[in-house]
Amino acid sequence: MSKSGEALLRALNSLMPDSHERLLEAKQDPLTYQQFFAGRSARSFASFGELDLTGWHVLDVGCGLGANIAHLFELGAESVTGLDISVTQAQCTQEMLRENRPELAKRTRFIGADASCMPFAANSFDALVAADTFEHVDDLEPTLRECARVLKPGGFLYAYFPPFYSPWGAHMVNWIRLPWCQVFFSEETVLNVARQFEAEGKSINSQLPPETRLSLGDGAIIPFVSHLTVKRFRQLAEGVNGWRIVTARLLPPNWRTSSFSNKVIQPVNRLPVVQEMFTAKAVFVMQKDTAVS
Repeated sequence: MSKSGEALLRALNSLMPDSHERLLEAKQDPLTYQQFFAGRSARSFASFGELDLTGWHVLDVGCGLGANIAHLFELGAESVTGLDISVTQAQCTQEMLRENRPELAKRTRFIGADASCMPFAANSFDALVAADTFEHVDDLEPTLRECARVLKPGGFLYAYFPPFYSPWGAHMVNWIRLPWCQVFFSEETVLNVARQFEAEGKSINSQLPPETRLSLGDGAIIPFVSHLTVKRFRQLAEGVNGWRIVTARLLPPNWRTSSFSNKVIQPVNRLPVVQEMFTAKAVFVMQKDTAVS
């Protein structure tokens, strides 16, 4: 353990503006949190291009609190199934939808299950969505194989995720304001500082409801992310027989300065060595071979 490293991280963190203030406020209530991300759904899904899900049966893998459900219906989905490993979140989402969007609740079902072993028959869905999901899946290979199994021939998987080495890829915003904290410091140092903030009452995490609270655990590795990189995802996706990558886009961070992004960040984002750090969102569209059943 490096006490000097922890002191430096604390000092740098204190200098950082709270760029996630609205997100942290939203996390204090499940419905507010769902609505916060629901407001971003159209913009996020636009990274896939023009989507028409008319008449399709869609599976939302890692649906969380159901932020994308309403938008999937706006895109024409006939039905949506939300799958999440957290039974608590699946139940909470189902209750919120019944109370606030009963017309959608009738065409939606939620299931608490592991995505690496889905309780669905083969070829069950026309499309799968995995929005900010795969970076939390520990063993992604069997999950991708399950995605291919339950997808109908010719069907699509729409996925995006922040790579682990991206500015906020460590998912430590409940405690740490410093971007790339997991790059500049060891994970053990980051976790120790976060635990200190929690013990001192200086983090919002301990005040959050179970649906949005995170557990730091007692290890030296950040427990709620899978350390997924763009390179690793490509390797795993290309290793699944019977489907292909149709689209792959690496979106740079949005620091509200388009000229800076266009002139500096986007060119840097093309360099293999550092592109993981300057990709805020990796976007992939995959299609299952029509000959595979």
